[in-house]
Amino acid sequence: MSPKQQSASGWLGKRMAVARGTYAMASLCTLLSAASFVAFSWYLSQFAALWLNNGALHPEMLWLASAYLAGRYLFAHLESRFNYKAGNAIVAGIKKELYPVLLQENQLDSTSGALYMTKISDDLKPYFAFFIPYSVATAVVSILLLVICFFLEKWVAVILMVSLFVIPVQMAVIGIGAEAIHKKHTGLFLKYSAVFYNRLKTIAEIVNLNNLQPQYRFLSRKSEELNQATTNVMRVAILSSAVLELFVTIAIAAIAIYLGFSLMGIMNGPNYGKGYDFGTALFLLTITPYFFFYIRKFVSAYHDRNKALAAADLLMPLLTRTAETPPADMDETFDHITLNGLNFAYPDSPVKVLHNIRQHFPQKGLVLVKGISGSGKSTLLKICAGSLAAHEGTVSVNGRDNTWSRHWLKANTAYMNQFPFIFDGTLRYNLLLKKETTGKEYFPNFLQPIVAKKEEGWETLLSHNGRQLSGGERQLVTLARMMLHPRPVAILDEPTANLDAGTTEVILQEIVKMAGERLVIVASHEPRFEAVVHRVINLNWGEQMDYA
Repeated sequence: MSPKQQSASGWLGKRMAVARGTYAMASLCTLLSAASFVAFSWYLSQFAALWLNNGALHPEMLWLASAYLAGRYLFAHLESRFNYKAGNAIVAGIKKELYPVLLQENQLDSTSGALYMTKISDDLKPYFAFFIPYSVATAVVSILLLVICFFLEKWVAVILMVSLFVIPVQMAVIGIGAEAIHKKHTGLFLKYSAVFYNRLKTIAEIVNLNNLQPQYRFLSRKSEELNQATTNVMRVAILSSAVLELFVTIAIAAIAIYLGFSLMGIMNGPNYGKGYDFGTALFLLTITPYFFFYIRKFVSAYHDRNKALAAADLLMPLLTRTAETPPADMDETFDHITLNGLNFAYPDSPVKVLHNIRQHFPQKGLVLVKGISGSGKSTLLKICAGSLAAHEGTVSVNGRDNTWSRHWLKANTAYMNQFPFIFDGTLRYNLLLKKETTGKEYFPNFLQPIVAKKEEGWETLLSHNGRQLSGGERQLVTLARMMLHPRPVAILDEPTANLDAGTTEVILQEIVKMAGERLVIVASHEPRFEAVVHRVINLNWGEQMDYA
């Protein structure tokens, strides 16, 4: 294993510490489940042997077998629940670490951030919820059954031991190539997903420039490359499963033949049918397939390990990156923002979203950014909020350099995007962002109709991003939160999209009020804004049509 692989494995191993207790409970349930199955197999085989040999029925054995079988499935269910709980806890912790990194990482757009979060859920959770538990279960069950088999018939145990060593070897051989294939597939997925998304965002521009056929050929080539990588992953998975089933079939057949020949006196083994009877032989045949039960699952989940290592290689540089230290003089009074020669393109896209933007924003007032969808409005707002960094040109606050200005904008800008976020908590908490309150706080009057409709009033519990509220109500709550936590710069992206006329009018009035005290930058298609704004910035496919 290479140093890089070791670091990825070590990184994944350290993450398991938060769920150590849950894994311990899962392991205990695994042991109890295996012991229950052994007891079930013993009583069932003895019941069958006595019935076939003597014609005697012992229903108590059948009842005991049934009870132990029920216990086996009960403990197996608990085992799965504990393992899934552990996987969720670990992944949740990683996400918690990753969220602020993605928010601060100026080279990642929202699409890339979503892709990283998806890769965590898709590639890391199966590793912690399945691969690790199956690794432990394979060891626990294998040791338990080998001890039993050595006690009853050592040559059965020898056959199982040989298969136990042969199977991991074939897994390792196949896994050498599988890991590289998984890493290639993961890298291509992240890279080309972003490319496809950016092409879709600029589809109108592509059609307008009569560039549809070249783009179609480009996307077709990339899609074929990604499909080939996916096919290679599936091919390796099918190959490893086929090889495993071959070894398992051979091992079970060998044990069955040995036990049969030994009982008939054909084979001169060390036991030669002595030391165990038909019931014992039947018991050994019953537990042999169970010996391979978790091994099958482990081999199947081995590909989850390869995917997790590939995901870890992507995530480690992000989570171990040293956070930028904000400058010390961040309390400087805001005077103006100046954009000069601003150009911007998203990673993995040759298309510039913004071209040579030049603009001056005063200390206060209402500025409207308008243009058709895909013209770069949202990107310009994110740059003004400090969440994206300019690739070329300057974004200057009070005449300061780009680095200082971006830190200042991050700390002093209130941002409301097209899809407002509602915290899990009370309506009051979503506005004040604190649990301890006096109950006498001031709230904007436009919230009263919302409160009046809720039985619990300000204490109404909100969850799942405020599904208890309509789209317009979420917009109003977010706007009120912005007003109650004032910043020198307020940025709103489509604050009135898909709202009724009454709600739009309320939001428009409140935005105008805010603009009397601070700089407010709004991106909107709403024509009523043009009558009240102090300045309009027209964008056409990322180009500013007029300069100020």
